[in-house]
Amino acid sequence: MLCTRLPALALCLLLSVARLHADPLSDLAKYSVFPQVDLPSLSGGKVLTARGPALNFPRDLSVQALYVVHAPMARALEMHKNWDAARHSELKVYLHHDFSTHPAPADFTASIPENSAVRKLAAATEKLPSAADLQLSKPEAAAFKLSGSGPFPPGVRDFWSQLLLKRASAFLQHGLSGLPPYDSSDASARAGEEVTRLLKEQPKLSAFFRPLIDKSPLGGGPGSLPLAPYWELFDVEGQGAFSLGAACSLQTSTSAQLLDLQYYASGGYYAYITLYQLWPVTIDGRPATLVWRVDALSTLSIADLGPIDRMGSGAAMSKEIQRIINFFQKDMER
Repeated sequence: MLCTRLPALALCLLLSVARLHADPLSDLAKYSVFPQVDLPSLSGGKVLTARGPALNFPRDLSVQALYVVHAPMARALEMHKNWDAARHSELKVYLHHDFSTHPAPADFTASIPENSAVRKLAAATEKLPSAADLQLSKPEAAAFKLSGSGPFPPGVRDFWSQLLLKRASAFLQHGLSGLPPYDSSDASARAGEEVTRLLKEQPKLSAFFRPLIDKSPLGGGPGSLPLAPYWELFDVEGQGAFSLGAACSLQTSTSAQLLDLQYYASGGYYAYITLYQLWPVTIDGRPATLVWRVDALSTLSIADLGPIDRMGSGAAMSKEIQRIINFFQKDMER
């Protein structure tokens, strides 16, 4: 038996988990890419990351992570839902704004920072409707009207504010099916189809998170769970990009599941899904939380890569997610 080869601390942790949940370690062995879990290492702050199962579609990639948060499950869940990466400049998330499920124009007006990435975004926007490096529908691209001057001219600011408002409203009313496509000279893609494929390519993952999927926008329509929508301005290889996302969660007395769905981005990716499974554990007599995190995205940047380069992309993504989790853990400690 596995527990006979574990040191005393690991055995204690294992028994604590077993009392509070059916068996998270068995669930991880069955559904995740982590066949064995070293709980003592995780309790000491280690973050375990690995590339997820190989996905068939060329622009799809998945990474999984496992870590411990030294806080009760309910608090750990709230911290995951409310954490703002923009407080750490190293992560290059320039702005993060939450808004209500009934958005208004004022929700998408903010003081845009002045930096080279934002200036590159403004320059790309001013080339519309011919800007090839912005992810828009053809009608959206045609709607741009140049006006004003400066690092982020009024015409650019108004264009993105209106676009984010319209896409957020469509998503909150109709779910992924209500979103306009991403149009390019080569093809057209829809966020809903990207999300459906990302889940279909990972059947074990979909089966495990089925309770959350069925009640969220992943299952069709806006879903039945309360949504926490937001928008961000972040860096994509030196150019600014806007994104829209929404989070929702499902909690019982013995575990919790959380979804962070980024359903629009002006660059970087078509769709980005982050799923969390949280289990309560006891470490040194204190409540803590074991977290399994799964990131899956569709991005054109890897579509033409060979197998070796795709492995490199998976390793780079794993490293970045580990970095993000490290910042989160430090914030939890504070």
